[in-house]
Amino acid sequence: MRHDADDANMAGVDVNRGAKRAREARAALGLDPAAPLACLLSVVEERARLPVVVCAMPERVAGACFRKGADAVLWVNGRQWTPRQRFTLAHELGHVSCGHDGTIEVDSFATLSGVTSNPLEIQANAFAAELLVPRAGMERVVDGPPTLDEVVVIAAHYGVSAIVVVYRLAQLGLAPDEHVARLQKEVEDRLHEEAFRRLGCRPLDDRLGALTQLPYLSPALSGTQLAAALRGDAPVDAAFAAALRRLLA
Repeated sequence: MRHDADDANMAGVDVNRGAKRAREARAALGLDPAAPLACLLSVVEERARLPVVVCAMPERVAGACFRKGADAVLWVNGRQWTPRQRFTLAHELGHVSCGHDGTIEVDSFATLSGVTSNPLEIQANAFAAELLVPRAGMERVVDGPPTLDEVVVIAAHYGVSAIVVVYRLAQLGLAPDEHVARLQKEVEDRLHEEAFRRLGCRPLDDRLGALTQLPYLSPALSGTQLAAALRGDAPVDAAFAAALRRLLA
């Protein structure tokens, strides 16, 4: 029992650390502390000045962060729906902002869904949640335990999935545990999908959702060996080739 309590305390420390880094990142990038990020891809490329690769990956893969010294490349699975891509990109930005050493290690969908005890992944998930759905914003829009319809509207407002909003309600203590459990069950039963259509919600205008040709590489990667490798126009060393296979195969 003591061991479980210690683990929970450590996880709480990592959640707080990741969320703090996200608030610091919003401030450093000149972003409103509470507003939605309409185009996360533009924020990462233009404000954080980090290149992004959006390409077709296996369904189990969400993305990855490659970091060597001061250089980093963020990878996103472009086959997945836009809210998931946004969370993945925020998660990978979290690895950089939290100062994690990076090689091309795959972040799975399970990891980004919170099924992890790795402290670095917990930090990156907390970073992504706070960056995309900031506490300051949630405290403005939530006035008492929300209905599923209200969860759907909040999700559309911030460009995330309904389940991310439910998790944020729990993390921020904005709804009782039993209410959160009921909302989670409604989302698991896919009731939010009908609500999204009925309410006429519109997704945020993120460029991630408009990419029709993959792979997409940020302009900063134009002319690089990576760009040539992804097109099949240049050989790469064995270690890098193996890393690419983990991402793309």
